[in-house]
Formats: sequence, C-alpha cells, structure tokens
Amino acid sequence: MKVRFWGVRGSVATPGPAYLRYGGNTTAVEVRTETENRLLIDLGTGVTQLARELMDGEFGRGEGVLPILLTHTHLDHIQGLPFFTPFFVRGNQTRIIGPEPTELSLTETLQNHLNPHYSPLYGLENLAAGVRVETIEDGASVELSGFRVRAAAMPHGGMASLGFRIEADGEALAFIGDVEYPDTGPLSTALELAHGVDLLIHDAMFTDEAYALRRGWGHSPVSDAIAVAESAGAKHLALFHHNPDATDDDVDAIVAWAAKRSRVPVFAASEGPAFSLKALSSKA
Repeated sequence: MKVRFWGVRGSVATPGPAYLRYGGNTTAVEVRTETENRLLIDLGTGVTQLARELMDGEFGRGEGVLPILLTHTHLDHIQGLPFFTPFFVRGNQTRIIGPEPTELSLTETLQNHLNPHYSPLYGLENLAAGVRVETIEDGASVELSGFRVRAAAMPHGGMASLGFRIEADGEALAFIGDVEYPDTGPLSTALELAHGVDLLIHDAMFTDEAYALRRGWGHSPVSDAIAVAESAGAKHLALFHHNPDATDDDVDAIVAWAAKRSRVPVFAASEGPAFSLKALSSKA
C-alpha cells in the first residue's frame, strides 16, 4: 500500500510560512493499492489539493471510483466537501461511509453542511457525480475497491469517532485520528485495530505538558500514541492531527521527544509525496 497525507492538522487550517514543512490543511489521507485503487479518509481542506490531481485523470473524464471513509462529522473533517471537484463531474462514483450521528442521520448532517446559508451547492442532490452516503457500525467490516476495512468507535469528547484498520496487498495500517482515552489508558479496541500493523497513524494533538491543561478536549497526548503503538506491536508510528498552534519547529521538537521514548520508529505526518509501507520497512 501507499499513503499520502493531504491534510494533517486538527481543528482549523493553518496557512503561513511557519507551517510549510508539515502542512496546514485539515485531515485528508489517501491510501492506494499496488493496482492504484484509491481510498480516502476524511474530507478536510486537504482534499482540494487531491481533487486537482484526480481531475487530471479518470475523474476529470467522469470515470473515477472513490470510496471515502469519514471518522466523524466535526467541521475540520468535512470542510472540503463543497470544494471536492470530482463531485461535480457526472459519471464519477463515490461512496461516503461513516458513523451515524446521534441526533441527525449522516445524510442529514452532510446536507446541513451544504445548506444554502453555508454553501451555494444547496444539497447533495445537486452534485453531478453519483454520491452515496452509507453508515458503518462499530465493529463492522467492509470490502472497498480492493481494501478490507474494519471500523471501531473511539471516545472523542462528547461523541465517538471511528478508527479504521485497512488491509490490502498483504499489509495493514490503522488510522486512529481523533481520540481521548479514559484515565485507565488505551482501549482494547484501539489495540485490536493497530495489532501488528505496518503503520499506525494516531492522534497526537497535544504534548504531554499541554494535555495536562486540556484533558477532556477529546484528543490524545503524544505519550498515548506511543503507548498504543508499542502495546499493539505496530511497526511504525505517524503522529497526526497536529495542533494548529504547533509550528514546524514545534513539531520537530515533538518528534525528537517521542523518538527518545518510543521503541517504535516514529515520525510526524506531513503533506507531500506518497510513500509505500514497504519503503518504511526498508528504512527501519
């Protein structure tokens, strides 16, 4: 499998020269198989850059197929929805798959994001592409364009966020993007998702020092990401959902801190070229 980070920030996009090396877009992660099947995780602002690349190929001709996994519907994870240009090309087929919110359905929640008060699109029905919205339950598995995906609910403040285990090409990665574990430590469900994966992408929004002041905000300190990676036997750890206040130099310092404490090779997710899980293993 190959992975490309199109958006790595949490909460809000962060433009400016202090955020160029790691990137300032909100959550968007592309996963590809060796046969170039694609899977997208979340629709943060980073998908606007991905869309430009997709439109140069089959998606520009209305021949693209793209499953999209949503972890949850906080704004930083769906902010790119109205600006993802493959949605505007008739013939493209997309499946948006995510958790059912507690009060409104997933479809209704996404419709609200396209409400005329917020968007000139006026609703999902006005997207030219075939867009299907589906829900996936905690613990369920699904086959998607050459990928096998298992979902698990993670505590995220006052709601749940889905984590995913994704398998293809004889490899596995786990994505646990927005999570805050109870005081007893990482949940068994997180360890099951990440068990033996080639790459764990994990929420690390706070330094341990900052987390002491922000407990209850729904996000993890770096030490929890390390704990999950080590306990689950992950081969590599990518710190993700960078704090919007964290500059490139701050993220460098966080990685240096983590590298001294982690038995698992660790790096910070950054917007840039795709990399293969095999390449990660060859560097270890």
